[in-house]
Amino acid sequence: MAGTAVTATMTPASNKTGQCATATRKFRISDIPAAMDKMKWPTSAALMRHWFAGKPWSTPDGGMDDLTKGHRKEVPEQYIEDSIVKMSWLITYERANEYLVKLRALWNSPNGQKQIGAAIRREYQDKPDGKYPIKFEGKARAAEKFGYSNTMPVTMSQLRIDVLDDLRGALANFNLRVIAEGEVVIVSKKIDFVVSRLGFYVEDSYDFGDGSDWFSQPLGFWNFDGTVIPPEAIARNVSINSNETAMVESGVMDPADVAEIFKELEGTRFYLVQNSDFVEYRQCHGKGGDFRVFSDILYENITPTTIAISG
Repeated sequence: MAGTAVTATMTPASNKTGQCATATRKFRISDIPAAMDKMKWPTSAALMRHWFAGKPWSTPDGGMDDLTKGHRKEVPEQYIEDSIVKMSWLITYERANEYLVKLRALWNSPNGQKQIGAAIRREYQDKPDGKYPIKFEGKARAAEKFGYSNTMPVTMSQLRIDVLDDLRGALANFNLRVIAEGEVVIVSKKIDFVVSRLGFYVEDSYDFGDGSDWFSQPLGFWNFDGTVIPPEAIARNVSINSNETAMVESGVMDPADVAEIFKELEGTRFYLVQNSDFVEYRQCHGKGGDFRVFSDILYENITPTTIAISG
């Protein structure tokens, strides 16, 4: 009984845009951003509202294609968002800072120098002697296009059901990048890169694709007030079922009063949300656009460090 109470789909399934089954309850996935507001998850709410306001892709299911998600294809301008996620917000989370420390130590690793060298040779190999500043002015998209020196995936196990916060709601798993800024110095075909500061930023794909026809990733249990861990959601739903059954079986309450109490109880029921619910919403309403996320850049000055690029 508990399973039935919490696993109903969030939206009516449909294979054709605009042909939607009749909804059976008031809570929709489109209510989740407001629930996030109540939980004081502003970044999560803003990103999800951006998804709902977006246009589907020109793919069979309307989602971001695998080549784009795999960074093997350029993202169209309309599917890039770089104003919502702030690094000042990210570093308020301890687990994000743990990855930041690791990445900071890797910016000048052999792989980091290889990445930096490839980017600089591509841009400056044929330039005349001189000094050329490399600055991205806080724009992660510009840094991404030029080339980062290293990257690290920030992941969270689906088994960590005890962690519910704005970082998980907004990004869950994402990439943390480090880039180097400074000055390229070219003298007689010898190229050096004098690095004076590092920059860190987030890159992620905000999408709801599963890549599987038989399993859809769970995104938590939700109602109008937010989300809770699964055991709490199940316990709450069991309690609702018990109360409703007791009222019906007692037969002592006025039907109008029973209906009003049922309405109030149902408003607090939790529902399982999955990636497939967003796919179905998009198929039904013709709205909902997956997109690439970039944060701003968090800068740190360092002691000037020279990297020999060629010569």
